[in-house]
Amino acid sequence: MKHQTHDKGRYYTTADLGAKRSTTPEGFLVCHDVPIARTGTQLYTSDEVPIDPGPDGLIRIERPPEEVFRPETVTSFEGKPVTVEHPNDFVTPENWGRLALGITTNVRRGEGIADDLLIADLVITDQGAISYVNKTLPEVSAGYEAVYQQIDAGRGVQRDIVGNHVALVERGRAGPRCSIQDKEPTMSKTTPKKRTWMDRLRTAFKANDEAAMEEALAEAKKTGDEDGDDDEDEEKKSKTGDAAIKALTAVVGKLTADMATLSKLVKDAAEGEETEEERKKREAKEAEGKTGDTVLEPEAPGLNPDAKGTVLSGDSLKAVISKAEILAPGITVPTGDSAQAPVVEALQRKALLTCLQGSEAGRQAVATFSQGRDLSTLTGDSLAAVFNGAAELVRVRNNDAAKPRTATKDFGKATTVSALNEANRAFWSGKR
Repeated sequence: MKHQTHDKGRYYTTADLGAKRSTTPEGFLVCHDVPIARTGTQLYTSDEVPIDPGPDGLIRIERPPEEVFRPETVTSFEGKPVTVEHPNDFVTPENWGRLALGITTNVRRGEGIADDLLIADLVITDQGAISYVNKTLPEVSAGYEAVYQQIDAGRGVQRDIVGNHVALVERGRAGPRCSIQDKEPTMSKTTPKKRTWMDRLRTAFKANDEAAMEEALAEAKKTGDEDGDDDEDEEKKSKTGDAAIKALTAVVGKLTADMATLSKLVKDAAEGEETEEERKKREAKEAEGKTGDTVLEPEAPGLNPDAKGTVLSGDSLKAVISKAEILAPGITVPTGDSAQAPVVEALQRKALLTCLQGSEAGRQAVATFSQGRDLSTLTGDSLAAVFNGAAELVRVRNNDAAKPRTATKDFGKATTVSALNEANRAFWSGKR
């Protein structure tokens, strides 16, 4: 039995799974219009790119449109493999059969609201990867080589991008916009709602503007819109009549009188306000009468080692996540803008234990600060001190170690020290 054919441009497909997914006669999955990269700023740690970090230990890399949409860059992604997660090494003919689960085709710049995105179609040929995509609609992350130019501490520019693969990942550096999607992007068609007399009445009341309140009520009488709604519901208007306006007028009148009374009380209180010296004498007398203690100086606060916040968010949470990834690369970290203190402590403890068990260098880094204490019993400031110290020590050791490749899976250029020196000589030779 033949099925209806859905021919989406370049591909012969026989069934649609969604607005952006279809299948070929063989059962291969075609994911249409998938954003694989974007322009803008992306965050890296110091062990991922050859740029000096900023004060927060992070590096902000600019990806200008002229580099992301450079003809050589766009073409370089054509026909490149699709992988699940980033492989440890770039895909080559030697490991293609083991890593490649599909191909990247029809690479181009997006249009309209997607003109900051590099778009491609992904043809997934592996059954396991097909099931994974259809179940999760994962994010995607491009793997490529690039040249990095430092412009300031913690800031750099990415140039000469050459694609190697596109990875299906749970969470990509480019964010959820770069993911396999199942609907067309749309522009909002919502128009701002016209302000009604009721809206203006509320605003005038909050501002204690009696004249504006009277003006809003006058408009209600003039238009006959007693319910303060712009809907043309004539039957409702005929039923409510002037009764609603009269009721509102009475309420507003009472509120106006109450505000006048409150204003007078505030004014009277301000006129009779006691001086600073009088206030101190009164408070001293009250304190002496209640406690019999004439010593007014407060006791110096003591140190509470267990005191800690209940929620971590913003830059504080990002700093903890960054250090956890330094101690234990690939560790699962909390998603969202904030995390409860127990979640943060669990992340710190897990990162330390992973580092402790991972290598001799990691064991030494943690032992330097834990001093033989059991990590499972540490909490609060004690745990944070071991966590921060070990992360900083590992970071310094990583920076000092000779690395034949830039340690980044998302974006990085494989290079050597001699290659960097040669590039520097070539750059400066034309500047003299």
